[in-house]
Amino acid sequence: MSYTIVGMFPTNEDADKASNKLDNAGFAKEDYRVSRYSTSGSHETDAEYDYEEDEKTTGFWNWLFGDDETEKQKYSYAGTKSNMVTVYTDDLERAEEARDIMNEQGAVNVTDFTKDRYNNEEFVSPDNNLTADERARIINKAKNDLYFTEDTRTYSLTNRGMTSDMDSMGNRDTF
Repeated sequence: MSYTIVGMFPTNEDADKASNKLDNAGFAKEDYRVSRYSTSGSHETDAEYDYEEDEKTTGFWNWLFGDDETEKQKYSYAGTKSNMVTVYTDDLERAEEARDIMNEQGAVNVTDFTKDRYNNEEFVSPDNNLTADERARIINKAKNDLYFTEDTRTYSLTNRGMTSDMDSMGNRDTF
């Protein structure tokens, strides 16, 4: 069986540490990718913005999660503020080793990382209670060259609405 292991990291340094550990554990460079994120635009809080991601990144999430809209949305949102390391292997033991390496190097719990945005019942699932050992995630998917993420993923941030209570008051003049 084939596996894709995804880990998200808040800083470049954390992603680099995971990459170095994967190298030291004998994972070949062609068997994993580090994809950094960048954003353009501004926002006051994470919960107040929408984002547009590049087509390649959207295709990756669609390929990885299929019809599971909840997971696609959570991972896509987490990607707007995370560096991603993706490992491909045909061996379950190597998949578990890659997951363990990423967890040891600080892979984030995507559910905790996205709860500011996705905290309603729609996003409650058994996967939402990930333990520290399950932060990097193993998914039964084979490597597919069409669905690699770029070395840098760029997200365009746009504000979802009014940022000030005064902005939403409207005009109270009467004529």
